[in-house]
Amino acid sequence: MIPQPEAILGQVVPARQVLTHRPSPQRVRTLILLLAGSVALMMTGVGIIIPIFARRFEELGGGVQALGLMIMAFALAQLLAAPFLGSLADRYGRRPFVLLSLASFALANVGFLLASSVTAYIVVRALEGALSAGLYPAAMGIVADIAPENERGRWIGVVMAGYGAGFILGPVVGGLLYDWLGYAAPFLTSAAMAVLALVAAAFLVPETRTPARRQREALWKRRDSGKAIVARESFWNSLPRPLSVFGVLLLADFMLVFAFAFVEPQMIFYMYDDLGWTTVQFGVLVASYGLAVFFGQLTLSRLSDTFARKPVIVAGLLLNAIFYAGLVFVTSFPLLLLSAVLAGIGEALVLPALSAFVLDLTAEQHRSRVMGVKESAAALGGVAGPLLVISASAVTTAQGVFAIAAVLVLLVAGLTLFGLRVSCLGEECWAEAKEYALRRAAVAQATLHGIVTSARVTRQR
Repeated sequence: MIPQPEAILGQVVPARQVLTHRPSPQRVRTLILLLAGSVALMMTGVGIIIPIFARRFEELGGGVQALGLMIMAFALAQLLAAPFLGSLADRYGRRPFVLLSLASFALANVGFLLASSVTAYIVVRALEGALSAGLYPAAMGIVADIAPENERGRWIGVVMAGYGAGFILGPVVGGLLYDWLGYAAPFLTSAAMAVLALVAAAFLVPETRTPARRQREALWKRRDSGKAIVARESFWNSLPRPLSVFGVLLLADFMLVFAFAFVEPQMIFYMYDDLGWTTVQFGVLVASYGLAVFFGQLTLSRLSDTFARKPVIVAGLLLNAIFYAGLVFVTSFPLLLLSAVLAGIGEALVLPALSAFVLDLTAEQHRSRVMGVKESAAALGGVAGPLLVISASAVTTAQGVFAIAAVLVLLVAGLTLFGLRVSCLGEECWAEAKEYALRRAAVAQATLHGIVTSARVTRQR
């Protein structure tokens, strides 16, 4: 009888720690603050040049219509490009598209500085909108990749506050630079800030959707399908389920942008011509709204992590509607200022909670694509609002326009209240998820214990 060779088994060592791909809480905080800082730098640069466009168009012989076309070109470009760039960010990683967006802002400022006609400005602004449309989907994808689910709303609020900070500080700085140093200074400063943000992101913001993660997802799909090659999932199948809930969330996002874009042209003339406000009063109102959004996102965005997304979204929409209702019934500056602050707080509640809700429903491999769809819905609101107010203002008064906006926001708040079906609220959801994870861990531990025991018995034979 020929003796059989003994099995060669290494030493069995029970594992004492399981490492996951998610970074530590301190690392999460650092990465998201770096991302928010890069976004804030870039958006400050964007805010710097906003007041300069009207001045420059006057010099080139353009007017309100040309400025409106440029604004619409930017919004349309973002509407069309955001889902496409979001899909690419899912496929090739988030970081390249954050860097592409920052680089495009820097190059666009150089383009504005060299542009010598209204048409050139519109073309550069459209290209800027198309190339930068991937920033929001990629940034939200990074947050979803590294932040725990029960802190997602909080960290989304921090990144979105970075967006708001730029629009608060930028216009003031831009106006001062234009008055002191002339036309070129705002664009050069804006380009320099975009380059600084680009360098900071290039060195400090890592890739969170690494090739290893993408390869692991491909292996899971291959295992589940039983096929060696898995066809790329269709756009329709990548959308979050249930579709009815996703549709309500998109409508809420659309309406939040649409309502303000719808009333803004009429509101400016109403406050100047009918209420007799000064430019300072109008500036204080807008600045108060922006500050309320900024500080609200920094301090209140975690509420959706504690009390669930739905009630926070509904409450935010109701607060937002107060401003439009105030424009109908109130003429006092202090009361309208208060209503603007409440509306800003409402927007600060809605935006992070809404983004977190969408990400909660979305598969990891489609996060940036879906956030691109969400950004397109918001951009559509920015395009549709100014277009429709032209027709509305021809058949109704200023108060009628404001009343339409208030009613639409209230209707969407009601639809959100009854249309978002959730099975658990707040901490119950996280407790349920934690219990499910513990059960899975227990099963895995029992299975591994059996394997280790079998290996030890085999080794002792």
